Amino acid sequence: MDHALHHLLEPSAEYDVDLTVTAGRWPDGISGRALLIGPAQPNAIDFMFAGPGMITDIDLATRHWRTTRVVTPDLAILAGLRQALPPADLAALMATSRPALTNVAPQPFGDRLMLTGLTQRPVEVDPVTLEFTSFLGGVSEYPQVVDHPLWPGVRTAAHPVEDLDEGCLWWCNTTLRPRGTSRTDVEGPLWIVRWDGEGEIDTWYVPGAHLVQGVHEVTVTEDYVILTEIGFQPEPGSVAGRDRTRPHQPFTDIYLVAKRDLTRERRGGAVGVTHARVPRESFHHFADYRQDGDDVTIYIAHSNGWDLNYSLRDTDQVWGSGEPVAKGLRGFVSAPVDASPVGRYVIDGRTGEVRDSRTFLDPDRHWATLLYGRDLRAPALEHGRHLWQAYWGCDPGMLATRVVELYRDHPYRAVPVERLPTAEIPSSLVCLDLETMTEQAAWSFPSGTAGESPVYVPDSADGPGWVALVVHHTDRTELQLFDALSVGAGPVAVASAPGLKLAVQFHSAYLPASTGRATGAARYRRPYADDLGTAWWELPQPARAVVGDVLERYS
Repeated sequence: MDHALHHLLEPSAEYDVDLTVTAGRWPDGISGRALLIGPAQPNAIDFMFAGPGMITDIDLATRHWRTTRVVTPDLAILAGLRQALPPADLAALMATSRPALTNVAPQPFGDRLMLTGLTQRPVEVDPVTLEFTSFLGGVSEYPQVVDHPLWPGVRTAAHPVEDLDEGCLWWCNTTLRPRGTSRTDVEGPLWIVRWDGEGEIDTWYVPGAHLVQGVHEVTVTEDYVILTEIGFQPEPGSVAGRDRTRPHQPFTDIYLVAKRDLTRERRGGAVGVTHARVPRESFHHFADYRQDGDDVTIYIAHSNGWDLNYSLRDTDQVWGSGEPVAKGLRGFVSAPVDASPVGRYVIDGRTGEVRDSRTFLDPDRHWATLLYGRDLRAPALEHGRHLWQAYWGCDPGMLATRVVELYRDHPYRAVPVERLPTAEIPSSLVCLDLETMTEQAAWSFPSGTAGESPVYVPDSADGPGWVALVVHHTDRTELQLFDALSVGAGPVAVASAPGLKLAVQFHSAYLPASTGRATGAARYRRPYADDLGTAWWELPQPARAVVGDVLERYS
């Protein structure tokens, strides 16, 4: 069966179009912007995460849709070098480090907008034009850096978090290196990063946290900064996720660092950490900002057998049939080989004791959790009542035999291997009641389609608000709008434009209606030339000419 997911790696395109309502009625008074971001397709190494960023900006009031490439100085240098150097010379330059790929998440910060990647510093862009403004923090401000004359590597979390009380952003810094001469194991230290929106970043070393897979998201409460290790097993011996030999660890390590230790006087020094562990791999997470004593309430969307670091090849076979996977899936990730729970955990921040544990899961429907949507206004961040979780579902034609075998013996399987789906599990959207961890309402998309990460859109009249999300068909892309607390009634409106067809865009966010240029961005500019230093002066003349031109443009 053909499926929208088989078409998400078709070439990315830029759009500047007005959407037309094709079903239902667009609500009066809706405002703000829905942002989506993902990696441009195709890319040089046939791995879906390896392309530079494509960002989609949808004005919900006017239904104007714009998709454009994210351009940073790193990518400008790469584009110039591709023209100036022979392929072998360029490959040699990229052997030990690569340009920063701003393709993972949009992060609002007051009236400012940050974009992130998997192995780079966050990037600030103009919230109106979406043009590059600055990397956050100079390379010299980070403790863990991979040296390179053009692309110094600074690995951070793809999802920073804004602190309600302190008016800052928190993220982290690490470097994962092979453990000795191992071709399967990596390890690295953890540093907490704080940034107030101006000036240098602050960092603290967390020696009690030993990373072996990495950190994807950071969350915060009034007393703790919290990081989880993502289920994403990197192997030094694999290329672009291929030739993997080991599954992810089947649990989530949670690290809680007390804010009382993250003081300016202790910057650059070591701080303590509380460790907790819960079953199943972590994908995304967040926490209630307000606490009851030292208890922290954290919610985790578990990947649970969804291997996001395995790149499908033409030689991969479909589980059960032995047929080759669809041609359009080369470079895509395998379907998850188990259902995907959402967990709610109450953890003692001082001891790491898990005081309460609940999970939300219907194994017949909930496969492949995407980034959640939630109300980002202060009262909801303090104690959220609802979560909007989208699922890609499961197309049995995307169950790769090699990945099924990697996770056959997962100790927390919800669905035994012998009962893996033989018919499509549709993509769906669920409104989850966080107090009871039960389904408030749900909607399944038509067979062969796929919904992306939802965006909660508040109602200016204090109504329940809406949920907006992109829905992929095999031949087109739609924007669908739901009543936030009545998603089971189906979309209240559907809008699209002729020829509109979006490639994969995983993550999303909501921005209030823009009032113009962000005030903080005008005050913060890191000179990009400072990050490169002088090592690039030793490169061949054609490369020096390219770098000099880019530095002049971004000065």
